[in-house]
Amino acid sequence: MRNVGQLVSARLLPQVSRPSQYVGLEINRRCGDAQSAEVSVALAFPDTYAIGISHLGSQVLYRTLNDLPGVACDRAYCPLPDAEAVLRAETIPLFGWESRCALGDFDVLGFSLPYELCVTNVLTMLDLAGVPLRSAERGEGHPLVVGGDALADSPEPVAPFFDVLIAGDGESPLAALVELVRRAKRDRLPRERTLLEAARTIEGAYVPRFYQPQARDDGATELRPLRPDVPSAVRRACVRNLADSPALDRPLVPLAEGVHDRVTIEIMRGCPNACRFCQAGAVRLPVRWRPVDEILAAARQAVAATGYDEISLLSLSTSDYPRLDELIARLNTEFAPRHVSISLPSLRVDSQLRLLPALTSTVRKGGLTIAAEAGSERLRRAIRKGITETDMLAGVREAYRAGWRKVKVYFMAGLPGETPDDIDEIFRLCLRLSDARRDVDGQRGAIGASVSWFVPKPHTPMQWCPMRDAEYFFSVRSRLRELSRRSPVSFRFHWIERSVLEGVIARGDRRLADAIEAAWRAGARLDAWDEHFRYEHWTGAFEQTGVDAAYFGRREIPESEPLPWAHIVCHRGRDVLLREYRQLRETLAAEG
Repeated sequence: MRNVGQLVSARLLPQVSRPSQYVGLEINRRCGDAQSAEVSVALAFPDTYAIGISHLGSQVLYRTLNDLPGVACDRAYCPLPDAEAVLRAETIPLFGWESRCALGDFDVLGFSLPYELCVTNVLTMLDLAGVPLRSAERGEGHPLVVGGDALADSPEPVAPFFDVLIAGDGESPLAALVELVRRAKRDRLPRERTLLEAARTIEGAYVPRFYQPQARDDGATELRPLRPDVPSAVRRACVRNLADSPALDRPLVPLAEGVHDRVTIEIMRGCPNACRFCQAGAVRLPVRWRPVDEILAAARQAVAATGYDEISLLSLSTSDYPRLDELIARLNTEFAPRHVSISLPSLRVDSQLRLLPALTSTVRKGGLTIAAEAGSERLRRAIRKGITETDMLAGVREAYRAGWRKVKVYFMAGLPGETPDDIDEIFRLCLRLSDARRDVDGQRGAIGASVSWFVPKPHTPMQWCPMRDAEYFFSVRSRLRELSRRSPVSFRFHWIERSVLEGVIARGDRRLADAIEAAWRAGARLDAWDEHFRYEHWTGAFEQTGVDAAYFGRREIPESEPLPWAHIVCHRGRDVLLREYRQLRETLAAEG
């Protein structure tokens, strides 16, 4: 393996802003000697260091793989544009942060794919590593390029760039793949044989080269296996017991600022609420939770290993953890005397939240977050968001009494069946939440409302729904800005063009890969960042490759049409989702 450490120190670090994010000397780093390991793995996060170093899933896999005998697992992140330019000018290959070995020399190069707008960053990192962008162009000397996380649940737009995509929980499948690579190296198995074994034997492993999309007369494509010995459908991998996934008791501590500066412990995986729009809640079933004693032990060790003064209890719906009262009470007893606070994201504002303030004396009171999703009760019923205005007002009132002074509310606009009155109701609900503080101290509360644009996501009952066009979203934004002038409500809006692009990629098929590559070659980089996103790179790429973006993003998909992600099988099958979708339409028709 090529070690480029001297080149990095002499030619890269002196020429970039914030060189600390490229140093790789984080506290609690674990990578062994990559050059002498039986199997070398580089976990690549396709976004900036600040995002990647705080990504819990990557840290869990990093811990899992480095616990395996004979395995050295390193890390890499997408360089900022100034560093990319230096790497290209100085002909320095992208490298593992700890080993300083060239990424192209590792046995496995694994990418987390948590959101749609990271796709061009994957190409940046592959290209900087000297690895061909397309799986079909790679040979025996190249690493196996593996993808996982959210985009592996609807993988076709990125399928040509990956040798293997792992759908579902990655701990067990990735460990199995590493063992397969170990055996393949020992027995000198050719690359094709290794990939075939992965497709046949590893839970959740989808190997795109063994499947071929076939065009239909209606414009859709249908995916079919090219061999009889690979599965026609890939069942999403699942950790049956959350105790089998390591709690991070020695997390990496970033050298440069990360987006999270705290201990994070996953207390529950999955969500019992079954909101019809939520992809994460739909695919991460069944619900599993970590025992209280294990959480306490991990928190104790992590605080000692990091020096952090905040513990965040992570799940999709922390309020639904079955022993939350006991957990909070025991954490407070142990950590309050040490001035370590407990953070509770993902709270559900209902009767549970009204009881929480008395238990959470050490929770930081900077702001309370509510995911209302829709302004009107009518739309919340339709999307199965189990939260009522009565619960929200009562919960916020109790939170004000407990010391919270700011409330942040999340909404979506563009939902099916949405009317102008539903949009106005977003503002009116925010005003009522603000006025709830008057009962406590006579003042109005500050309400920060964040509005995103509804994107129909795969594996949800709303996957068949159309997405509104950009003009509609611009009109909603203008209306809410007009209503909120000279009020205690401040609105923030997601970037509309970026949400439109997210919808195209989310529901795309393999034809979209050419457009992704064309956008990258035109200069698309770090598309999730306002300062780097250029929508014209994408519109030009769609035109160049003949991709009709509206076909993927904006149309209602007929129930009879095969879905591009149908070969990835989740806990809730198509029949369940279709029944929920029909009930959604019936609810909207009855109340419309």
